[in-house]
Amino acid sequence: MSYLNVPRIHFSGRFFTDPSTVNNDPTHYDPECTNPSPWQEPNGQHRFQLKNCLIKSILGENGYVSSDPLIGSELVSTDQPSPAKIVDLDVYQQGVSTIYGLELKINLPDGGSIKGLMTPTALNDCWFNCVLPKRSWNPSDYTMDSFGGDMNAAGFFQSIITIKKEDWKDTSSDVLQKLKQVTYSDDNGYQLSLKFTLDGYRNVPEDLDFRTGRITGAIGPYFETEPLFNPGKQWLFPRAFSETQAWNWPSFNNCPFAVDEARSTLILDLSNGICRQNAGGPPVDLGTLSAVVDLPDGQKVNLGKVDYSAFSYDNNAQICELPLTSDQVSAIYQGSLSLIMSREDLGEQTVLKGKASVPDYAAEVRSVRMEGNPGTKASTTVYCSINGKPVADKQLGIHIESVHGNTPGATVPPNSPGNTPQADGAIKAGITPSDANGFAEVTIEVLRDPGRRTEELDGQLYFIIVYDPNAEKPDWSKVAPAQNHLISCVVWSQYETNKNPEWAEIEKMMAPYMKLYPFMKQRIDLSDEHSFGVYANNPPWEAVYFTKRVGPLGITRGAIPFYMSVDFDDPRFMPLSRDLSPSRIMTIMYYIKNLQSQ
Repeated sequence: MSYLNVPRIHFSGRFFTDPSTVNNDPTHYDPECTNPSPWQEPNGQHRFQLKNCLIKSILGENGYVSSDPLIGSELVSTDQPSPAKIVDLDVYQQGVSTIYGLELKINLPDGGSIKGLMTPTALNDCWFNCVLPKRSWNPSDYTMDSFGGDMNAAGFFQSIITIKKEDWKDTSSDVLQKLKQVTYSDDNGYQLSLKFTLDGYRNVPEDLDFRTGRITGAIGPYFETEPLFNPGKQWLFPRAFSETQAWNWPSFNNCPFAVDEARSTLILDLSNGICRQNAGGPPVDLGTLSAVVDLPDGQKVNLGKVDYSAFSYDNNAQICELPLTSDQVSAIYQGSLSLIMSREDLGEQTVLKGKASVPDYAAEVRSVRMEGNPGTKASTTVYCSINGKPVADKQLGIHIESVHGNTPGATVPPNSPGNTPQADGAIKAGITPSDANGFAEVTIEVLRDPGRRTEELDGQLYFIIVYDPNAEKPDWSKVAPAQNHLISCVVWSQYETNKNPEWAEIEKMMAPYMKLYPFMKQRIDLSDEHSFGVYANNPPWEAVYFTKRVGPLGITRGAIPFYMSVDFDDPRFMPLSRDLSPSRIMTIMYYIKNLQSQ
């Protein structure tokens, strides 16, 4: 049951992030564009940090825990070895923003602590109409008259935290001791399930809370056969939304739910599903919200009232629980669960509704980067379940959509051209039937060089869509797939590593980064031959970075090769946009090796 298991720790507070936005415009990747517009955050450094985040409550097997020292403790991002980074996959796909290198630490009042590293994970189930407008839902009115852009958005990240065994020493917290006993562990350490929802991000420089937003989430045990990056549970889907509906009719979004049979409990995660009254504010008043099951014979089974309050959001990540009888448990599996509001003046009263006995499937790793050499392969997994339980031998289908500016789901205006014709047919993909634990493997293979979109925008972008062949297949050139059914794949253009490159080749690689990431140029101009040479040779790694690591080609000095050869998931990796192919990086390494040998 992933993060919905017990013991479950709930936290809330603020987050800080400052992604640069100059690279959000595809016209900036034209070499003739030498002075790109600054957008809203030209000097952003892509940092992601927790601020004033506290453990608010704990749920155990027998209900809420009131006396554990964990309650009120700080949950912090350690910023080690540097602040975590949040990065988009591509200018045409900014919807799978991924957090790299987030190390979290819980500080107990008695001085004890545990810390662990979150496995990089992509944004899930993002929606941009989670705030009630001040005028209307019409886009022209909404963006001009209400909070704009990211302030109207919400989404969640789900992953695991890996805690090295030597870093999880016994503490005064009985809850942490229990978690340590029940969660999965291997040679890498103990693993906990983590999920957090972000909303209310302030992207206006004049705002006092600029660059910050609200975070609420949960930490629970992880079990080996569970999906890592999605709930793997049943879902409640929102009622139909229309931009022509009344301004005060709230919108809704998908909500995972699960039945804990051992505790006879219905668990609803509403944190990313109910419209807010204002950005980062309380939920819209729906009156009484009731959970009801519709049985096949037309009968209705009332399960009780659901707490969707602002207090619930802050105190228990708006993860709501209802006790169930054995008959009610059976009813949920037989019928369809709905959440119904008592107010009659806000449109259809059934605001969220499940689908009985329908396969649910979600891609695990939803962003992929590949070299463009023919024969290159990459893989990811898809998890399939029915009624919250894994499905074996389910054969899903795969569709590849080459991404252009007018492709549904692309994050740039339709007038941006996107992929070139050479991209079509350059890759293929297949999927295996699901195994006994509900996992199917998707394999992507490069058939030929996909080419480049511009001289400064390497490779091509593909949407690889997973679908149920038993359901109606839509036209994905006109209809955007569900986010969790979509794998986004960047395939870099074919490039042969040059072992004896000249400076002109290196300068051409570095020029886009100096244009699109001004904060980097303030530190060092990588497109200047002299500056590049100084930091390609200095400093020695062991003396400054305190590591005996040997880099590619035996390199052990130079700031540039150090940051370009750390692990891809390391927050210090350069370029932080992670859009320079390995073969191009190796060409740079050969240039540096030859420079150091002179």
